[in-house]
Amino acid sequence: MTIRDLRAYKDQHDSIRKEFKKQAASWGKDEVSSHLQWVVNRLDLQPHDEVLDVAAGSGLLSRALSPHVKRVVAVDITPEMLAQGIKETDRQGITNVSFEQGAAENLDYPTASFDMVVTRFSMHHLKCPKVVIREMCRVCRSGGTLVVIDILSSEDEDLAARYNDVERLRDSSHAQALSATGLKTLVKKAGIRIIDYYSLEVENSLDEWLDFARAESGTRQQIHELMHRELQAGEKTGMRAFLDQGKLMFMHTWGIVVGKKS
Repeated sequence: MTIRDLRAYKDQHDSIRKEFKKQAASWGKDEVSSHLQWVVNRLDLQPHDEVLDVAAGSGLLSRALSPHVKRVVAVDITPEMLAQGIKETDRQGITNVSFEQGAAENLDYPTASFDMVVTRFSMHHLKCPKVVIREMCRVCRSGGTLVVIDILSSEDEDLAARYNDVERLRDSSHAQALSATGLKTLVKKAGIRIIDYYSLEVENSLDEWLDFARAESGTRQQIHELMHRELQAGEKTGMRAFLDQGKLMFMHTWGIVVGKKS
């Protein structure tokens, strides 16, 4: 294993820990959604598989994978998120998921340690996602599977910039959500052969999304104004705001890249 100097990532790591310490209780209450279960059901999971879940947070993906594989190691940088994951796996009686603290840019595991390496909703928080993808590739066994799940921005650069601005308003640790092309290119450049790509359109309540991050009142008001302006044919935010029985909603696109290490 290469010992990577993590000082270059300190500010972003501090931002992530600060933000997800605040969000940890919300993530602890979150359950495996039908959307996430749909993703897991499409993966070629084997009973002997040893899986690493990178930037796992409270281990939602780890928990969804656990009935289908031998074991899952969930690694994350935020202690409070790990604590929530341990609490939930204990509550659910899940015994084949373990939680470990660590940075995604320097995975503390030998080369070729896992049959499958996965990550969910982490790329848009990373200062240098290509470093993380390369680390994921390194610890994956030859012929093993890499799975990257993340929210996507538009292929249009201006619209993507506005979308990322809104995401950053809500969560200061948000760096950049990539487009579908950008996400696939990132994986390909790490030497991974993409064997599947698909996407999901997921509806979200704006207020519940803001509650989840414990957004402050000024931030909530600013985002509400941007969304309402979009509804009134104003500048597009990339969030695709709409009303559902008077409730303000928006759309997330999930991109799912599945690849093989040659």
